[in-house]
Amino acid sequence: MHIALHGLTEAHPNLDSFPYEATNPLSNKRVEFNEIEDVYNLLIECYDECNKEGFKSMGNALYECSRFFVNDKMIVDEKIQNTIKSYRYCKKFNCPPFPSLNETPLDIIDSFMIIDDEITQHQSRKQDG
Repeated sequence: MHIALHGLTEAHPNLDSFPYEATNPLSNKRVEFNEIEDVYNLLIECYDECNKEGFKSMGNALYECSRFFVNDKMIVDEKIQNTIKSYRYCKKFNCPPFPSLNETPLDIIDSFMIIDDEITQHQSRKQDG
């Protein structure tokens, strides 16, 4: 979500292929990443730690953690980015994604609710900061 809101960053312009070394934000130690699964496993660990610590905006917390060890381009999921674009289009033009609520797949409803929550939290942080 934060990549969609902020665009791609070049936090680690030299980390665009495996293997590479980067800082684990949980241990503050350098670790080697050999494949994308290593990145996803650390993101899961970060999620668990953020959840344990009670972070309210999980999306923002994970985005900030990921900046220590992965280039945004490596974790962008086109399907999710397209779902975010669909959400923004529907919101902007006040139109539903499908002809009726009954025809809207549950995963779209869930995704739109998560996106809406993340945007609301993002806007709240901007106003507070």
